[in-house]
Amino acid sequence: MLSVRNLRLKYPGEAEKIFDGIDITIAEKEKVLLLGPSGSGKSTLLNVLSGIVPELIDLPMKYDVLERDMNASVIFQDPDSQFCMPKVYEELAFILENQNVDKLQMNHLINDVLIKVGLDVEPSQQINQLSGGMKQKLAIAGSLLQNADTWFLDEPTAMLDSDATKHLWELMIELWQDKTVLIVEHKVEHIWRYVDRIILIDADGKLVTQGTPQIILAQHEDLLNQYGVWHPNTYKCAPKPLHYEHMSNEFELVLKDVAVKRKEKTLYHIDKLVVSSHEWIAITGKNGTGKTTLLESLMQLIPYKGLMQYDDKTLKKVKDAARNMYLVYQNPELQFIQGSVYDEIFFNFQFLDKSRAGERTSNLLKQLNLYHLKDRHPFELSMGQKRRLSVATALSTKADIVLLDEPTFGLDSHNTFELIELFKARVQSGQTIIMVTHDDEIIKRYPSTVLRIQDGILSEVRRGDDVRTV
Repeated sequence: MLSVRNLRLKYPGEAEKIFDGIDITIAEKEKVLLLGPSGSGKSTLLNVLSGIVPELIDLPMKYDVLERDMNASVIFQDPDSQFCMPKVYEELAFILENQNVDKLQMNHLINDVLIKVGLDVEPSQQINQLSGGMKQKLAIAGSLLQNADTWFLDEPTAMLDSDATKHLWELMIELWQDKTVLIVEHKVEHIWRYVDRIILIDADGKLVTQGTPQIILAQHEDLLNQYGVWHPNTYKCAPKPLHYEHMSNEFELVLKDVAVKRKEKTLYHIDKLVVSSHEWIAITGKNGTGKTTLLESLMQLIPYKGLMQYDDKTLKKVKDAARNMYLVYQNPELQFIQGSVYDEIFFNFQFLDKSRAGERTSNLLKQLNLYHLKDRHPFELSMGQKRRLSVATALSTKADIVLLDEPTFGLDSHNTFELIELFKARVQSGQTIIMVTHDDEIIKRYPSTVLRIQDGILSEVRRGDDVRTV
């Protein structure tokens, strides 16, 4: 059993508590889905019940009762945070070594678990060369090898495509019958019917209601919508799709006979791709196909073959691309260079118009529901808040093309829809958005162009007749 009573917890230096007297109890072998808006403390509560707080992360905390399971396994939002070895085989072998598994059995167990999670790589593969989704699969494989009695799942499929998400939830549901499971997840469609109980907390970390999925959806859909919680009916409240009409192009990015590569391996070819102003381009495909690699190639960060030109000028160096393009990575912490949320945004705005930089910074932070956190260090934000801040850094630049790698993963519906509205406005103003995404609803509703990477080919599967939104 997992239990915490009268939990009081806050971040150092903060006046307000994250939790102020919350009580949570999870029965043995119960499957519980914890829902709430971004920044409500879901991951922090999971970390308390798993022992990460305060054993590994020291936060001021008091409680009357705290019961944990010492034989537990955690899968994080960011898989990089849980790897301790450089190669796939070494990472999984390390887990087995700690269980005193005979070396002769290791190869069989490792190969078997890689097949189970659908990770088709050589055991000698370097982990830092894997895509975000492939890393997530490796983290899940490690958790399966631990044979834990309790699973703590903190958005384990955040970086996976829709097919991989479905496959992995089917696998975990099959394997979790004798386990206690606490889940924090935004993609709930595959697990909604399989959990025993849903716990809903609000933005202040207070427990609002709990019950079976059927009762929660039937009686509290208004609360789910109010808190931005994803549920099977969420997209009924989504922003309206865009419509496109013709207008003259303000810039043009051209790719000709490009081979996108990962080290020496060619992932796919692009015969010709033309990107103009007022476009919203979605790039989709299975994990590991090279979606992020294309964004890095556009920024001239990694080698490729072929020709890339911006307004007839050949791109060869990072500084050539950076004049007109801005990349936001999957891992938002890679974007941060300042000591506060406010300064991250103000830094770019001050170079555009210093007299209005403060006003524009405050407005953007308010629009993304980050203004109340303006004095907090970016690394102290929740993952969803970090994601919004990283996107905001791009939107505070004068870049003609913004490259976004999974910009909506880990966000509640309110903040996802707010970003969509921002993207719509930017496309209408002439900016172009190129985003990697696995969100099928976004793909079918909003882009002017959808590029799919499959079987070594990048194909254009839909394009609006024109390139301006109305």
